[in-house]
Amino acid sequence: MMLMKKVLVFLAFAVALAACEKNQVPTWTNPDQQAVTPDGQTYDVRILPVMTKVTDTAFEDGDAIGVSIARAAGEYATNEKLTYNGTEFSGSLKWYAEGTEGATVSAYYPYAATVPASFSVQADQSAGTSASDFVAGAKTGVLPSASPVVIPFKHKLTKIILNVTKNVDGDLGAVKLGGARLAANLDADFNATADAGAAEGTVTAFKKDASTYCLILPPQTVALVATVVTTGDNELSQILEETSLAAGKQYTINMIVNPSDLKVTFSGDIEDWEDGGTLGADNTLIEKLSDGYITYHEAKYTVAKMKDGKWWMTQNLRYVPEGITVDGSLDGKTVTKVDAGIYYPVVVNSENTQAVFSKDVEVIAARGYLYQAEVALGLSVGAITSVAQAQALEGAQGLCPKGWHVPTGADIIGLVGKAVSPLTNDTTAPYYDGSNGSIALLNADGFNMDAFGAVSIQDNTKTSGTLMGWASGYPDKISSGMFIGSTYGSVTYNTSGDETSGIKNLQFMGLMPMTSKASEDAYTCNGTKVSYRIACPLRCVRDN
Repeated sequence: MMLMKKVLVFLAFAVALAACEKNQVPTWTNPDQQAVTPDGQTYDVRILPVMTKVTDTAFEDGDAIGVSIARAAGEYATNEKLTYNGTEFSGSLKWYAEGTEGATVSAYYPYAATVPASFSVQADQSAGTSASDFVAGAKTGVLPSASPVVIPFKHKLTKIILNVTKNVDGDLGAVKLGGARLAANLDADFNATADAGAAEGTVTAFKKDASTYCLILPPQTVALVATVVTTGDNELSQILEETSLAAGKQYTINMIVNPSDLKVTFSGDIEDWEDGGTLGADNTLIEKLSDGYITYHEAKYTVAKMKDGKWWMTQNLRYVPEGITVDGSLDGKTVTKVDAGIYYPVVVNSENTQAVFSKDVEVIAARGYLYQAEVALGLSVGAITSVAQAQALEGAQGLCPKGWHVPTGADIIGLVGKAVSPLTNDTTAPYYDGSNGSIALLNADGFNMDAFGAVSIQDNTKTSGTLMGWASGYPDKISSGMFIGSTYGSVTYNTSGDETSGIKNLQFMGLMPMTSKASEDAYTCNGTKVSYRIACPLRCVRDN
């Protein structure tokens, strides 16, 4: 069995939704039934594992986890067994009917017939540590959805690495740590503490390579006894100083084996199980560029390295920071809230007569949210009060992952080649077709660009807005839109030319996809000025 096949696993929870017509909201039955798609199929709960870059192994066929789902009304599912089939975890569990009621989904590994209140590590871990590794995680606000939901599974026990320097002839028979309690009690959130009533035991470590051994223990405060067995079954032992072993942490012990004694010291500070960071802190980004995706704030996004030499997100951002409520209020055709910061995506209504907001989870996954510029740039609506502030935001990270940024004017012109002033056209840009930035050329390389619409709020003085993107000439689709950027474009003041009168409108350089053409080959995506009260999709660019 491979070593540590379940270390620091991040699981993406996904609900299998049956195929719906474009922009069609799923049909939900009454609360006592399961969720049912328009063609009558029920929704299975499936779990798709996503491994981190620091994980060197994977789940194996037949591995099982226990999954529970809790709603405000009570437990919907308790300790349901989902089994890995080489691609995903699945079982007989179906989603509930209410598509707008979120739930808390929790899971743990390894599966037990009842939700475990305790867990014991093996005394003999010489064949591997996987059977002694207990991991668990939870995610709140989960809706029945086809979109993956990444749940960070945390190690609940403690890992010990033993680096052995051997100054004796022959192979070592075993490396052991004694004096520790091997049983742990688990609380409702699967936090582990050593069982104070359990007997102390000795664990035989797994030999990872010629000089490295490892084992897993419950978290506890303990004075460990290190022991090595040398040629002829001679045992050399040393008592270590009392140490507090924390959950989810890795400790290193250096051991020097001499012919007649054993020298043991702790090496360095507590390390994270895998990469030396603090488990769970600022762990919002996982980059899998070679596999064409990242996960950010527990959502998965496809990415591509375009012919401009830069990595771009090829899906629109759908992250909502704490403290912001996504708005979808609409009075007929009028947007009534002009400072929400984030809005739901725009679709065409079922009658093909106007653009409307959609709260459908599938639509959000496909189209992302719409962000006003200040929020996209990491601020709050109304925070920019001067041109100097706006100019300083060029290349800002904003809501993008660390190491990524809101596109600059240089990013935009270097990609599509054409833009309004103050940008200068670049006819050598890879996705310029001789007349315009070409959506067909972009999408041939996996950019997934479309006209996603926008919330049009003209300037600071307006108390209402409209939804941009629907045209009677193309009634079955959204055919225009804008994307926000971070490079300052222009300003107007409440009194023309008078900076002291206050900003009426700011514009940043962004993108404007247009699909109001007879042929897809003619769809355009050029650089444009985007007013900072307009709410648009956001795509991030990786820093060089």
